[in-house]
Amino acid sequence: MKIAVVFGILIFVSSSCTRGVELKPVPLGPLFHDNNSKVWVVNKIVSEGQNFAPHFHRDKDMIVFYNNGKVLYQAIKTLGQSDGRKGEYSVYSSEKILTFYFKKEKWDFKISVNTQDTINLTPTSSSDYKYRMQLIPFPEL
Repeated sequence: MKIAVVFGILIFVSSSCTRGVELKPVPLGPLFHDNNSKVWVVNKIVSEGQNFAPHFHRDKDMIVFYNNGKVLYQAIKTLGQSDGRKGEYSVYSSEKILTFYFKKEKWDFKISVNTQDTINLTPTSSSDYKYRMQLIPFPEL
């Protein structure tokens, strides 16, 4: 009986603290670019439950997000040898959507943040890219 009373009081206190308060969505843009630029590694590329990303970091792809909306998608091992795929991106925080705009492609993803160090991207039905990706920060050398 005492547990039920304490539980009821906790529910009342916690619900009354948030009544009338409008919660604003947290902007997700800085997560990707840290208000400058940030390099992420494509740790996993998943289709039908199977990971197709290379095992070793030097063989994986990376994505550089710049705070001005530019993006670079490139294989780590081709740095300095090719320009990679350049484009633009937009983050729609309230919808939790990340969209890449490349020359003739639009990659659209639903964002799921597991931790500050892991971002899961699931393609939307309108995306030209059809694989799920997991991003992790570029590892310290």
